[in-house]
Amino acid sequence: MDIGQIIKSRRQELRLTQQTLANMSGVSVRMVKSIEGNYANPSLKTVEKLLVPLGLHIEIMEGA
Repeated sequence: MDIGQIIKSRRQELRLTQQTLANMSGVSVRMVKSIEGNYANPSLKTVEKLLVPLGLHIEIMEGA
């Protein structure tokens, strides 16, 4: 599962609209749509902004 699918799935699980997630994270709704549709290659900082209101976090594994 890619990051766009993870964000979309969790957003839908929490019953948030793309606009609500955008407002909560400070990311544009256009970017949210692009990430969820796998049209954008977001920075790690942008992904982190989206994950926080979703109650998720980034785990980076060394040597992976």
